[in-house]
Amino acid sequence: MITPYLVLFGVVLGVSLAAPPGPINAMIISEARRSVLRAVLIGFGAMTADLIFLIIVFLFGSALDLSRYDPYIYTIGGSAFIVLAYLTLRSGETESGVRGIGYLKGLGVGIGNPAQIGWWLSAGLSTLERFGIFPFYFLFVGTTVWVVSLSYLIRLGELRYGSRMQIAVKVFSTAVFAIFGAVFLYLGVSLLLSGMR
Repeated sequence: MITPYLVLFGVVLGVSLAAPPGPINAMIISEARRSVLRAVLIGFGAMTADLIFLIIVFLFGSALDLSRYDPYIYTIGGSAFIVLAYLTLRSGETESGVRGIGYLKGLGVGIGNPAQIGWWLSAGLSTLERFGIFPFYFLFVGTTVWVVSLSYLIRLGELRYGSRMQIAVKVFSTAVFAIFGAVFLYLGVSLLLSGMR
């Protein structure tokens, strides 16, 4: 059943995928200081990698009945989010040394990004198992909103506020990871406890 909750969940889930500081956002931030269009193309390349991962997770999840593993998938996914929240909070500013066309640069780094792969194997898989494919339509709305907004805001923020914009991105990313980590841990522990009864 399509509900506003699932639409909002998909959008916020997309932001949780796109928002954390890492190689993709570092490249977007670096490019946005010079060109918003090139920064957006990097983000769209990374989104193409996400589409590839979605197809893999969808095929994998459809081929097997993984519902009995939900407590473990949620618990591992939630734990991964909590760890990523901690690592994000402690991370320093990074600059990408990758050269090339923006879209292909984003696609290449996205395909090889361990955090992106881990996200799809934990949060992506558990969300598919719990809610089906529907939230993922809006996941890409969330990632698009993030990529375009980040590109414009960094460009404008760089002109006005300098490096304080990157601090705001880090704080927001940490909060999103922590919230999703808590939600998935709650679901996992609840399912584990209900299975013990």
